[in-house]
Amino acid sequence: MLRRARHLAAVAAVAVAVLIAAGSASADMYIDVDNVKLLPDTPGQTIQIMVSTDAADMVGGCNLNAEIAGGGPAYGGPAGPTITAVDMETGTIFAGNNTGQTDLGSLAQLATYSIVTTSGTVPADGLLVTLTIDTTGFTTLGSTWTLALGQTLNGPTDFAPTPAIISEGTIQLIPEPASLALLSLAGLGLLRRRRPGSGRRIRGHINHKHRATDEMRDSLQTA
Repeated sequence: MLRRARHLAAVAAVAVAVLIAAGSASADMYIDVDNVKLLPDTPGQTIQIMVSTDAADMVGGCNLNAEIAGGGPAYGGPAGPTITAVDMETGTIFAGNNTGQTDLGSLAQLATYSIVTTSGTVPADGLLVTLTIDTTGFTTLGSTWTLALGQTLNGPTDFAPTPAIISEGTIQLIPEPASLALLSLAGLGLLRRRRPGSGRRIRGHINHKHRATDEMRDSLQTA
């Protein structure tokens, strides 16, 4: 608990120092984390998280907190996929107007970064960040973990320091497309194998009825 408190206090102090000079307009900004599907036991998978506004809102920086499964075992959460890279510069709303992103003390399942503009502000509408995720060691399909940018150990993601309205998400493991295709083909094969047997039973029932009709006709002719 003491280690967690020290970590949070240090991160908060650095975040305030970095972002205090970056202004932003007061407005409603929205971050929708979404429910993300990833492959099991696979490194280097990316998640793109967007920000949008209900007006022409401008921001001068962002304090990003991204957390998987409550931060992991060190903070009372379950083990989960790890965040191996954070990119707030390439193709984002800050592309071409930033002083570089700063890692404020990230952990395996908790990314804490800050970025500010070189000058002025940028529209808060577009790609906010690309997270690179590693699911190595996790193989159970359907396994699900929380992916939060709001309710994190370090507090919510904000825009220096205007808050955003954040919809949290999840990470879920799904099969590879090739595996799904094989399962579909296997299912079709089972259906094909069942149909001939069903047809034989139907034909056998019809033939039995024909034999009964012939026997009845022979009995009438004899009488």
